Amino acid sequence: MSRLEKLGMKRNWIYEVIVSTFQNKDPHSAPIGVWTENFSELNMNIYKKSRTLGNIINQKEFAVNFVSDISIFYKSLFAKNEVTYINSKQINAPAIKNSSAIVELKLKEITEKESRFQIEAHVINIQIMGDIKLVNRAESLVLESLILVTRIPFFAEGEIEKALKENFRVIKKVAPDSKFQNIMEKILITSKL
Repeated sequence: MSRLEKLGMKRNWIYEVIVSTFQNKDPHSAPIGVWTENFSELNMNIYKKSRTLGNIINQKEFAVNFVSDISIFYKSLFAKNEVTYINSKQINAPAIKNSSAIVELKLKEITEKESRFQIEAHVINIQIMGDIKLVNRAESLVLESLILVTRIPFFAEGEIEKALKENFRVIKKVAPDSKFQNIMEKILITSKL
């Protein structure tokens, strides 16, 4: 079993993490979705004008922080001075102190897409500091969809249908061939959407 599999990752599922880099000499972090195709590399799509992309291109090294505390995602966006960093073990990048796991990466390849760049990076080191709860949006979207179905009679025609179809699209993207995709298909059939 590979190191990324030991974290609980599944091939081609997108997990929400916080990527940390240096911007000049200051730590910088931002939430990003990552996936693996081969369990020895991580992939991500980053919008072209993001600071994180510029930092990865300049530094060639970065850390992926698996955190289960949603408040750290918030802080990385809106209260950056409240994020506490530690040094990575084998690369020159900051890592988030309260992560349950830190994956240290070196840039392997960048591929330009329409509005983003796809980053492929090789895993250098993995540190596991606690119980890992991977964050994947599919489970929450299924729960939200179940709640939305109960509200169909109270909303304008087509409004809930549109939200459910969008949730299904995202679930297929972030957790392909999962039980969440299967449940969502049943929701759409049962709701006759």
